[in-house]
Amino acid sequence: MQVRNGMRRIGALLAAMLAANATAATASTAEVPSPEAQVQILDLLEREALYRNNVDWLAARKRLASLQAYPGALHTALREIIAESTGGHGAWMTLARKREATERSRQVGADAVARATVAGAVDARIGWVVIEGYAATPGGTRQDAFNQDIQRALRWQEVIRGKDSGDRCGWIVDLRSNSGGNMWPMLLGVAPLLRTSPTGVEEVGSFATARASQRWSLTPTTVQIEGRPMLGFGRPGYSLKQPGAPVAVLVGSNTGSSGEATMLSFRGRPQARSFGQSTAGFSTSNDTRPLVDGSVLAITTAVMKDRNGNGAGARITPDEPTTGDAATLAAAQAWLLAQPACQGR
Repeated sequence: MQVRNGMRRIGALLAAMLAANATAATASTAEVPSPEAQVQILDLLEREALYRNNVDWLAARKRLASLQAYPGALHTALREIIAESTGGHGAWMTLARKREATERSRQVGADAVARATVAGAVDARIGWVVIEGYAATPGGTRQDAFNQDIQRALRWQEVIRGKDSGDRCGWIVDLRSNSGGNMWPMLLGVAPLLRTSPTGVEEVGSFATARASQRWSLTPTTVQIEGRPMLGFGRPGYSLKQPGAPVAVLVGSNTGSSGEATMLSFRGRPQARSFGQSTAGFSTSNDTRPLVDGSVLAITTAVMKDRNGNGAGARITPDEPTTGDAATLAAAQAWLLAQPACQGR
């Protein structure tokens, strides 16, 4: 599966947000792609969408053609066709709407980081890191996006460095507010906790289509797919003082798309266990495609799998289901403190 024209594969914030915000969707019913973009959307979906066989494409084209004079009905029909062919994960958006979605996700992530900072509810031997939803600001150049991605990955690694006092015997990775975005900065940013050794190449997951499987892996400097670098520092990133320390991963119903990819990357890692509630159910991969009228299509093309090849593109149940933030944190902390690394400390 190729990432065409240099576009980076991202897990969409879009579908989960829109599904949770009916008011915004209703307000946007008059927004429709140009006729040329509609043709482009249907061609892309018919050729590449993961669940394209669920749609009668001749009937879909006739349906849209009959609704050209009715923008609201056209918008609804297009959303239904996209949802059916992408399992509800894909979305069409104007660039302005995509910017709004990105900003909303950033605010949710900032709020989650603030809550974790003041929580003060974990043992001093445990480090707590929030990996929030993230995507580069839409509409910029590829270099702008690359610079933002690198800075975000560096920021997450610096948070880990700052908490790695040498007294940490275990870690919490909090993905409960991570509704998605670009998975590559997330995997690179959390690499000090995800990797079990400071050297070598470590496979952490994959994309699967009907045609092929593409493995994700981490090196000391980069995150890559099938050996092709997707994002890297150009130098070794941070390495834990205690490499391979146990990690508890917190997830919930707002953990979606690239948040689910990050969760899956920890599955099968020695000394890792997940806690919380089932995820949003968008553990599939989106490509974002620019359209002729300046809008964008997030098209679902693959299923995400963990490092052992497990994953169905649906909701992911944590290893230890818990209800409520307090119970989730308590269970994660109890498990971490019971691990050999924390005994006698």
